[in-house]
Amino acid sequence: MQRSLIRRLIDAVPTAFLPMAAAVALAAAIAPQPGASLTLLRGLAVTLLLTLPSLAVGTTLGTLAGSWAAVAPRSAGGLFGRLLAGAGPLVPGFLLAAVAALAVRAGASPAPLGWTALAIPAACQAARLARPAMARALGPGSEGGAVRMARGLGLDERTILRHHALPQAVVPVMTGLRSAVMAAMVGAVALESLLDLPGAGSLMIDGARAGSAAGVIPPLVALAGLTALLVALGAAVRDWIDPANRSAMPYGGA
Repeated sequence: MQRSLIRRLIDAVPTAFLPMAAAVALAAAIAPQPGASLTLLRGLAVTLLLTLPSLAVGTTLGTLAGSWAAVAPRSAGGLFGRLLAGAGPLVPGFLLAAVAALAVRAGASPAPLGWTALAIPAACQAARLARPAMARALGPGSEGGAVRMARGLGLDERTILRHHALPQAVVPVMTGLRSAVMAAMVGAVALESLLDLPGAGSLMIDGARAGSAAGVIPPLVALAGLTALLVALGAAVRDWIDPANRSAMPYGGA
């Protein structure tokens, strides 16, 4: 499994890192201002620090909440998961970005608001995908029927949920992560511009406002490479978690 994960990341190098390297070289060659390549590198780091934690936290919380909504729909956690799953289409990223911008204008710190604004849509999508997947895993006639079998064998249901059902709920979430990444990147561009964060998206918007192709193209290419990198990370995690790719092991194993 570790070899599969490493192989997936290695395969993503040309698709992800080459566009970012080309963008940095292009910025150094055609940008009118000196130090443009270093500015773009710093901008990429800011965008990565804005999007990656938001996607990780939002996807994790949304997956757990959506899964729990299938396990215990009437509990507080189940109600929260159902709320997240149903609120996805009602929470557009640009609206969250606008609310975050208003809060910053009122004196709030921009970084936590930026992370929150990007994490909420990711959590909503994860809950929407995880809830039916967990329900299928636990439903009669499905592979999740092993939970009922575990009762007869005297196995711990929590162990079965953790090692069997939850991975089945995570796989569709990670499969659908591409759209979450795209939404996060679009949201990051808006947030960086609205919150005055020095990210690659803000550089692109500044170049567009100035009417400079040399200021727009390098950040755009770099953001495409960063998007490919995040999508590849999600695919690698999916392959690592997917029960179909896991070696046979007792449910009580680590």
